[in-house]
Amino acid sequence: MHPTRAARPLAVLLGSAGIDVALPPAAAALDITAIDSDSRSVTAGSLFVAIPGLRADGRRFIADAVERGAVAVVVEGPRAAPIDASIPLITVGNARHALSELAATFNDHPSRSLCVAGITGTDGKTTTATLLWHAWRAAGIAAASMSTVDRRTGDLVTPNPSRQTTPEAPELQAELARIRDAGCTHVALETSSHALEMQRADGVAFRAAVFTRITTEHLELHGTRNRYLAAKARLLERVSARSDGIAVLDAGDPFGFPHLVAIPVATRLTYTDLPEIAADLRAEEIIAGPAGVHFLARTPWGDSAVRLGLAGAFNVRNALAALAAACATGADLGSAVLGLEAAEPVTGRMERIDLGQPYEVIVDYAHTSDALETVLDDLRRTTSGRLWAVFGSAGERDLEKRPAMGAVAARLADVSVITDEDPRGENRDVILEQIAAGGVAAGAVRGTNLFVIPDREEAIAYAVANAAPGDTVLLAGKGHEKTLETAGGEIPWNERTVAAEAIRRRLS
Repeated sequence: MHPTRAARPLAVLLGSAGIDVALPPAAAALDITAIDSDSRSVTAGSLFVAIPGLRADGRRFIADAVERGAVAVVVEGPRAAPIDASIPLITVGNARHALSELAATFNDHPSRSLCVAGITGTDGKTTTATLLWHAWRAAGIAAASMSTVDRRTGDLVTPNPSRQTTPEAPELQAELARIRDAGCTHVALETSSHALEMQRADGVAFRAAVFTRITTEHLELHGTRNRYLAAKARLLERVSARSDGIAVLDAGDPFGFPHLVAIPVATRLTYTDLPEIAADLRAEEIIAGPAGVHFLARTPWGDSAVRLGLAGAFNVRNALAALAAACATGADLGSAVLGLEAAEPVTGRMERIDLGQPYEVIVDYAHTSDALETVLDDLRRTTSGRLWAVFGSAGERDLEKRPAMGAVAARLADVSVITDEDPRGENRDVILEQIAAGGVAAGAVRGTNLFVIPDREEAIAYAVANAAPGDTVLLAGKGHEKTLETAGGEIPWNERTVAAEAIRRRLS
């Protein structure tokens, strides 16, 4: 459903978006009521932008868009489908960029009225964006956030309705407009490498670029690790063009930091939880436990003890990144710290499922080898018994991480249970065997400490049924997600509910 916004004459809309094209008078005066790149959501009066997609070419759906009510079409290069000769056809060099600029223009460039902090990196983006929202709010700043898990505008928190971290440009700009119209002044925008590569955020005026640690992910899109880093760096390149731009960088990131620190920016703040590394914000005296993390934050604005109610020592880095961004954009240190301390655990991020059982069950979104290593390493410190890892790897995604995840689990967990995680159109058995091969190569023994159980519910039930007092069972990869994606379509899924049911059966 499109938000209600004033219709714009086609010529005015194109000109304001920087698209210089001559139109006949009748076409120039056409009223545009919405911007669309998905023909299925086109309504009467829409301007349809035909995007050459990864799996489908939008030019194939021009006729469908026109039939549904599109009154004009923007296309990149030669069109692949005939349309009514009365429909204006606007040719551009880059349809993705045009879509972003058109969506921003149609919504009166909402980000220009906001302090937008883009949060990017491989892991920790959602937690950092949420912590930043809490810090701003505690400082009296009218703030919003958009993340993989939810949307927050003032006091209103609603689940993210899709799996997309950063939505397509029309939805993104409409949401930023809603945030602006609700009276917010600041927004934390979780910004994925997909969004940067696919130019969804080209129409966003970012004030700050906040980076969590960059490892590797989505090589199915980017091809190489360096191209993945280059996609992430586009966020900072956008901010570097501003006279008031802010960069927040993890000084302990061995891969991303050397490249990012070389990009000039008006204000650069670095952070670290490593004692041997110099940085503007430092965490010292770190104490991590199942209920949270305590540390001393040393910052340019003063020092403060922080009692974070989020489990996982790695969340110290996320908290420092959020603290740096908050204080650099108007929050005072004391209030920002209070905001961090008030933050509740993010759904599906190191979330404990506690029904009184004598073993821990943790749900986490870790779905890369680096994230799995970080979480298992952290849980190892607080587990007196065996550490179980129940996980898989997504189909139609990066192939390299499959054996790498198997190897990490074999090295750090006592028992690996390999199971489905969104096989999509791939053969589930092939995916699981690729993961298992990495585990066996790292020393795991099938049938002893490595088990392949394709059905995820059965895999969780097996781990819970066999956990002993003092054990920790990590359920990794799904986190907050509400569906399992299979070749037959989406299956409703709730990892927390499945885990709780398995625990109840064990306790009964």
